[in-house]
Amino acid sequence: MKSVLVLMSLMLPWQSVWADDTDLLAACQRYLVAGGNPDLLTRETMEVLDTPDRDPVVVNKIIDRLSRSEPVDRQAVTGVMANQSFRHPDLMDRHTGDLLHFYVPQSYKPSQPFGLVIFMHGGGGQTPPEHALHIVTHPDDDPQSIGLQPYLADRPFILAAPSAPVNKNTGARWNVQGADESIADVIRECRFRFNIDGDRVFLGGYSMGGFGAYHLCQRLSDQLAGGFVFSGAWKTMRWQAWTGLPLFLRHGVYDAAPAKQNETAGRPRFTDVFYARAATQRLSELGLPHEYVEDEGNHAIRGAKVAMSRFADWIVTPRRDPFAKRVVAISPRGWNADSDAPSPHCRWITIHKSGDGTIEFDQVQITGPRPAFGESSEDFHKQSFHLSRRAVKAGLVDARIASDNHLVVETQNVRRFSVWLHPAMVDFSRPVNVSVNGQQSQHRIDCRLSTVLESYQRRKDWGLIYQAKVTLTVPSEE
Repeated sequence: MKSVLVLMSLMLPWQSVWADDTDLLAACQRYLVAGGNPDLLTRETMEVLDTPDRDPVVVNKIIDRLSRSEPVDRQAVTGVMANQSFRHPDLMDRHTGDLLHFYVPQSYKPSQPFGLVIFMHGGGGQTPPEHALHIVTHPDDDPQSIGLQPYLADRPFILAAPSAPVNKNTGARWNVQGADESIADVIRECRFRFNIDGDRVFLGGYSMGGFGAYHLCQRLSDQLAGGFVFSGAWKTMRWQAWTGLPLFLRHGVYDAAPAKQNETAGRPRFTDVFYARAATQRLSELGLPHEYVEDEGNHAIRGAKVAMSRFADWIVTPRRDPFAKRVVAISPRGWNADSDAPSPHCRWITIHKSGDGTIEFDQVQITGPRPAFGESSEDFHKQSFHLSRRAVKAGLVDARIASDNHLVVETQNVRRFSVWLHPAMVDFSRPVNVSVNGQQSQHRIDCRLSTVLESYQRRKDWGLIYQAKVTLTVPSEE
């Protein structure tokens, strides 16, 4: 009965306009219920979805209706919401042991879209899920608060602090396999609870959460308006992956410190200031937008008041652009690109197959003894950091929308990829010219509902929808 009611709700709005098109809405809903699996759909449904040359205006209305059929439970709540379980009906069973903590400004009303700041906590393998509460509390009420809440109190943003994926064997829990899906579920849960502007979602973190920010922001860049890192570190990076995603960084000069002569413990160089300085250097060299605050502080975030104030100002402006003029897709990309899961999607590019070669990534190399808790002052001073390059089996597509229905694409170690298109990018009534590594081709574009729904299945994000695609094969360079 529930599925019947959902389908009826899709058909009731615009009944006079949709007299001939309710079958389109029903076919789309059946596709979504089937999870995009054509084996679970009838031939008639697939024929409806695969019909070419749909009117993009009609398709946009269908997309709007489908997006508004998502379940929501938006309540007029404000203040700190601690130790919250997932409530979205599709997510409750998947996150039974996970917690979320929120700070909702007094100005929030369910009728008004707010931005979203997802802050990943620090700690390690044993850190309990309740620990993330200190991210959303006020420092006057909580001695362990990180102190960010007052700076966001007058900003149109909801602050969310999820607990990290459970893994007691690592101190980088935001970087484990499945962390991408975990954060995507957090975004979905927030949209269920609150009226969230999907183009103003920011992701970042502190310490272990800073590791996760360097890793996940580049992997989820098309779902975000910006990323932020407080006292973090990274291992491998192809910085072009940050194209279209501005980054805010804060680091203390004295993040790491040697053990003192009286045997007082210092802090190892797990998150040495070198990581932020190297990131800023590479982003500057590539002309990619970022803001860096380096202060005289240590690893702790609570004293970084200048940085938190500037961060609260910084998040006001950036917005996600699904139709950005330039997109750089890299697969895989992340914390350890040699072993990271594939990351094929980035806005309007999907990498289907890479070659047998490699591309270069930056990495941080440490000489001397490895940083370790309990290390001697002598070992600390023997350590040094420098940037180097590393060959990784990965593929890269760098695509630009040029003038007059023309796309210019350069690839590295990619054999097949797709370009997803939308009327906001090109004129569907005319052929699209695509240049791939200097080789020209021309393509007739048609709008199909099957393509629309396929683009949704990539990220399950109704703000990241495209109406047509061109799949291209790149000749081997051998």
